[in-house]
Amino acid sequence: MDFCKKQLRKLYALNFLGNISIAGAAWVLLLVSCGYSVIEIGLLETVFHLVSLTAEIPSGVFADVFGRKKSLLLSSVCSVISAVLRIIWISSFAGVAVSIGFNALSYNFASGSDSALAYDTLKENGRQDDYDRYISTQTLIYRITNGAATLAAGVAVMLGNTKAHIISIILAGIQIIVATTLKENKVITKNADSEFTTRVKKTVRESFAFLKGNSRVTGLIFRNALIGGIDVLLLFFLQAKLPMTGIPDWVLGPLLFAMSLGGIIGAVLSVKVKNWPFRRIFIMCLAVVTAGFAANFTGVAWIMTAGGFMAAFADDLIQIRADVELNSLVPSEQRATLISVNSWCFSFVMIFMSPLAGVLFSL
Repeated sequence: MDFCKKQLRKLYALNFLGNISIAGAAWVLLLVSCGYSVIEIGLLETVFHLVSLTAEIPSGVFADVFGRKKSLLLSSVCSVISAVLRIIWISSFAGVAVSIGFNALSYNFASGSDSALAYDTLKENGRQDDYDRYISTQTLIYRITNGAATLAAGVAVMLGNTKAHIISIILAGIQIIVATTLKENKVITKNADSEFTTRVKKTVRESFAFLKGNSRVTGLIFRNALIGGIDVLLLFFLQAKLPMTGIPDWVLGPLLFAMSLGGIIGAVLSVKVKNWPFRRIFIMCLAVVTAGFAANFTGVAWIMTAGGFMAAFADDLIQIRADVELNSLVPSEQRATLISVNSWCFSFVMIFMSPLAGVLFSL
């Protein structure tokens, strides 16, 4: 097996391990079962994005200066800390908020780092055209594993908060082992002897100079964040809203899994529309995700499920196209930083949308 395949398979494994956790997939249900209200969960989601807003770009700079491999290792360590704190402080809103903060840091250190490591691994071997297939596969792995974990949402509630998060700790421990076997990009190692402050200043300065002079990239980032924000909030709060429709408890997992299938179809079809102008993709996805959001207010379980399916479809389709286009435009030396700006914009949008969604979904 050649080096690229080995490297990418390890990144696939990290994705699988990070999303198969039943505690992560059913975190809303676990909090509801522990007595937290929908509005409190909305506030906790806001905490997640406040931390992300603060740490996202610095974590991208960290990855471009110290290494994408080290950033992925830190991501797994933060996952362990988050799960431990969720076990210890589950009865405290402030304690859960701190746990959510470490969960956000885990997301920050991974976002941008895995994509940058994969793209530059392929680019260094003259195979960057394979990135389209890589990111589609990663999205499929995310949806299938997260969907499978969501399908077992009832199991997470039956196990309880402590046991569910012990499983998360074990999975994160395996992630740490896998991450240590990754090979760093040459674009990182060639600058390893440069002075630390020089590398940081250069990365920050050149990243923002690139964004300032490239409206195409900034527009792409914002539109992707808008679609993703609507989808994420809808799928989160449907965990709390679907049981209120009177469905049996055992049906919840299959319905949530059915929603994730929309993302799988979106990932598969994203390759079919790769030659479409991004504006056309955005308009189509905005219409689909808006219709999905509106379906929540019908109070009919199967229509709400169809709405979640539509939102997941639109989110994954536009996310893959945005990811491929963004990576093709940004320079390797600032790749993780600039992809982190994409995630930063998502958190910025979510800061305003999360509490509003909490109020809307509580009606």
